[in-house]
Amino acid sequence: MTKLFQTRTSVHDPASSLAQRQAARGQAYQLMLALVITGQLMSFGALYLLPAAATSTWIAVGMQAVPFLLLRLLGRAVDATAPENAADTLRYRVAAGGIALLFFSNMNVSLLSLVELTHVFFFPGAARWLLALPAALALGLGIPASPNAVPNTARLLRWFLAAAFLFCAATVVPTGEVGFLYPIWGYGLRHTLRCALRAAGSVWAAGALAVVMPRQPETHPARGSLPGLVCIALVALFFGCCAFVLPGSELSARWGYAPRLQLLMEMSPNTLSWSLMLMAEMLLFLTAFSVCADLMRRSLGLAFRLERLPLLPFTLLCVPLALRGMGESEPFLQRVLPWRLPLAAGLMGLCLLGNLRGKGKKP
Repeated sequence: MTKLFQTRTSVHDPASSLAQRQAARGQAYQLMLALVITGQLMSFGALYLLPAAATSTWIAVGMQAVPFLLLRLLGRAVDATAPENAADTLRYRVAAGGIALLFFSNMNVSLLSLVELTHVFFFPGAARWLLALPAALALGLGIPASPNAVPNTARLLRWFLAAAFLFCAATVVPTGEVGFLYPIWGYGLRHTLRCALRAAGSVWAAGALAVVMPRQPETHPARGSLPGLVCIALVALFFGCCAFVLPGSELSARWGYAPRLQLLMEMSPNTLSWSLMLMAEMLLFLTAFSVCADLMRRSLGLAFRLERLPLLPFTLLCVPLALRGMGESEPFLQRVLPWRLPLAAGLMGLCLLGNLRGKGKKP
């Protein structure tokens, strides 16, 4: 066949095909981070926001869209200024090590939440180590090293999570009362803003991919932000429904961590809704743990230039916090978790300043 009749389309062009695969992988990882943010917002909402903000909890959660978008913008700036060899520079390796530590903190919170739900609703009389240790062993040995395994799991889970949350909300809403939503600002606008600021540590991962996977193409900025914004809106809807079915005095009561996570479920008269909600939250924390473990492994691989890294030692390190339980760990977590946002922003800022400084030195 002569060259006159030969064609080259984007399907057969190797460069275009590679760009399409990278863009698809970037979208998959944005979905993974959105599920991670969902789990962290749910856990911190039950840990701190519900008893502290009461009827304005859903507003404080909705406000997380602001730090989420700011971190996304910071991440895009980091990625736009990154040099070709960004992953090999010292600043990126240091930042990746810090990001790995933050993902490890998410793993601890996710396993703790999973054990709390299992202990309270399934095996209340069992020893906690019988729940935490087998879970850590199974996750440490079972999370595959394939780059597509965890993203595919997250992709399948998103529809089930959204359907379970919305179905549970639909069964609870008829039992609600508009008057329960008041006062709208809970204990006041300033207090709600302060609560929202502390909760912002839950969305720290919004721009983490700019450090962990530098120079990854993104098809459209809005498309990359959409999964995270939708998840923030769903969590805000969840806590809004809680405020709709219970007065503020009940929202701020000392229910305990696991019952606060399942507050909508407790109010639902529908057994199917009860079951779906519990299953959805357990799958959420299980998937969030797997996602954070996978991204922590990638971060440590970048920081220490390692191609293969076993996860089992790190999953086992999450067991001590799960053994303590949320009752003993609550004050510690409330002090530590909000600092994840400034630490992540500082690590990304370190990369950005180094990138800008490197560009300024070029002739």
